[in-house]
Amino acid sequence: MKNVTLRIAIRQLVPLFGLLALSLPVCAAQIDDDEPAASFPNVDQKLKKLRNRIKALETEVGELQALNLPVDVEVNCASGSIGNVLATHANGLGLLTIRVTGTCNEQVIVTRSNVSLEGQGAALVQIPSGNYGISVTNGARNVAVSNFTIVGGTGAVAVNKGAHAVFTNIIAEQSNLGMVAADNGVLDITASTMRNNGFGAYATRSAVVHISNSIIEGNTTAGVIAIKGGHINLSSMLPDGTITTSPVIVRNNVNGGVARTGSVIELADARIENNTIGVLADSLSSLHMFNSLNGTGNFVTGNRSVGLLLQKNSAVAFTDADNTITGNGIGLLCQGNPSYIVSAVGPGNISGNTGGNIVGCTP
Repeated sequence: MKNVTLRIAIRQLVPLFGLLALSLPVCAAQIDDDEPAASFPNVDQKLKKLRNRIKALETEVGELQALNLPVDVEVNCASGSIGNVLATHANGLGLLTIRVTGTCNEQVIVTRSNVSLEGQGAALVQIPSGNYGISVTNGARNVAVSNFTIVGGTGAVAVNKGAHAVFTNIIAEQSNLGMVAADNGVLDITASTMRNNGFGAYATRSAVVHISNSIIEGNTTAGVIAIKGGHINLSSMLPDGTITTSPVIVRNNVNGGVARTGSVIELADARIENNTIGVLADSLSSLHMFNSLNGTGNFVTGNRSVGLLLQKNSAVAFTDADNTITGNGIGLLCQGNPSYIVSAVGPGNISGNTGGNIVGCTP
């Protein structure tokens, strides 16, 4: 009886084991399927972060593209200011062109590169007392300023701290220092007039002022001054490297030019006329009568005291003979142990000076 009962129980359990065996692969498959399903939320989060990052990068690229685009702005100084436009576009990288009309009573400071300030009609910058009219600084490059009259203040223009700017068709008047370069700045001046200032142009502390096709007149101390390692070049070479037949004219100033304390004035096709002293160099400074570039040479005439005056360990060097020094009180005067250096063909035509042609100078 017991055996019969056991056989019946076994027959009842066998189907149950079969069902259990059949169910095992299904359970394993379910476990395997559950594992990647459990990771979907993490994948979604990563995809969401990636999409957000792509959108951020798209925004950044768009902003960078916008910074590189050229921008044109018109300013009427009766209702706006150049300074506000510069501040709005301070981070721009593309060319910023500002066209200006009216009278601007402000100090304009350019600290970024790729800027063009263009005066329209009778555009005028009236400088607040004690300031410069237009300053270019902090290494700014590719800055062009054109067609302005700039009046009053400490100086009409200042280019400093390694910046470079080209000023074209500027009238700079009634300021103390005129147009100034300092501290490794490079200032190109062309087709301009510097008049009735204390100084017409001023270079100091390793800065360079290059002047072409311009008139410097009626300045009460000097037409141009290079001091403390400054360099002034009066040349027929324009800022773009082409040569003009129009000379730089330095006239009717007390001193036409002054080079002092280790500085240089260089002349190439310049006219120095009707000043009290034409050009003065002293205290380890030098005057360089450079090669003619357009064939006219340098012309020094009508200076009431001296055409070229060298004092206190200064030097003059004549690169070629394309120089005419005539009609002055004294043509060339050397005092205080200067150096007088001439080319193989001599200094040129030094004659017809009423108080002597070459006095105290020995090559």
